[in-house]
Amino acid sequence: MTHIFDEKNFKKLDSPERRKILPIDDVISLVELTKDMVVADVGCGIGYFTFPFAKVSKKIYGIDISEVMIEELTKRNTNQNVIPLQGDFVEKLNAKVDIFFTSTVIHELPDLGQFTRDAIDKLNLNGQLVYLDFQKKETGFGPSVDKRISSDEVVKLFKASGLNEIEKILLNEVFYIVKGRKS
Repeated sequence: MTHIFDEKNFKKLDSPERRKILPIDDVISLVELTKDMVVADVGCGIGYFTFPFAKVSKKIYGIDISEVMIEELTKRNTNQNVIPLQGDFVEKLNAKVDIFFTSTVIHELPDLGQFTRDAIDKLNLNGQLVYLDFQKKETGFGPSVDKRISSDEVVKLFKASGLNEIEKILLNEVFYIVKGRKS
């Protein structure tokens, strides 16, 4: 059984506590966003990363399966570079992107391998797939440890999926980033 975030708790997604443990500017720097990039933020929630990414990229698709999350994202949206999409990215994203990004999503997926293959299909040549998630250890919050996917497992999946320039980054004591490039 996967761990799914309860959409009724969406205010937790943009709290001062979350900003301390999940620093947006650090993630922007590590992902190496530039003003000419098109980005997909899949599982975007209420736009925690979507809106800051929009300030430093050409266009960003904020995609979530939750109608509640997309409604809140749309209410908060003041940037014409943000395109909210509600539903499965495989069906809804009709463009290629330079960065396919997810934050605290992969532990919720029933088939991470298929999700990864579908994500790679949406990347431009030289595009980056970026997964940010919980380290596989007790942190006092988030999904239980047995539901988490380790960064080493993600690296192995990226290699098996044909990605190159794979990099594993420990963001802090709670989160990691794994990124790989399609070539």
